[in-house]
Amino acid sequence: MSEKDEHKNAEASKWQKMFDNVWLLFLLSFAISTLIYNIWGIVDLLNVPPAP
Repeated sequence: MSEKDEHKNAEASKWQKMFDNVWLLFLLSFAISTLIYNIWGIVDLLNVPPAP
């Protein structure tokens, strides 16, 4: 059996299957960016001095 045949028959790992899922990666990137911008906005609002 050649290396090419062994590679085709090899079972993909759990992580490889996860990274091959385009929609899961899209949702993860959307969730992470949303969290970062929301946290950044909240911290920015908390740093604004009160009006006199």
